Amino acid sequence: MDFKNLYKSLPEGGYTHGYIPRPVAVVCVKENPFTVAHHTPVNKDPFIYAISVDKNNYSYKLMLESEDFTINFLPFDFLKEVDTIGKTHGNEVNKWQLTGLSYHKSQTVSSVLIPNSLIIYECVKLNHIEFEDHCLFFGKVVMKHYIKGKLKPGKVKYLLFHGKNYYSTNKKPKKI
Repeated sequence: MDFKNLYKSLPEGGYTHGYIPRPVAVVCVKENPFTVAHHTPVNKDPFIYAISVDKNNYSYKLMLESEDFTINFLPFDFLKEVDTIGKTHGNEVNKWQLTGLSYHKSQTVSSVLIPNSLIIYECVKLNHIEFEDHCLFFGKVVMKHYIKGKLKPGKVKYLLFHGKNYYSTNKKPKKI
């Protein structure tokens, strides 16, 4: 294999190239929605979920001030709304009016949830770790909601983000 002809190598900092598609989540802190593509479960029992938030965003300030948040996974049908949420700032515009999405009171936390979501996690903020340009927030999932009968493999189109304004969805999964 001729490695140099097969691959393009990038120095440190070239993270946007070769980006692996990630599910997009809409996080709500208080009544402010914002998007994250860097997120992951980090513990099973208790169920702890981590989200990475850009420190230049208004949402970062709200996350520091808040004791809780929700994580909402909308289907691909809501691409335009999710993209708009990700490209606007809650201290400048009302994202709910701009997108036409609605929100609902959560069952266990003070931050709102988005009823059109496939899956929703209500989280109590545990702690955070500061990095140079992002902050990793950890939340204990205290309530999970999912749409009945809609999450079977091949039945739902998840919204995947590739970076640089590119999105896609999952294809029919193959069970092995």
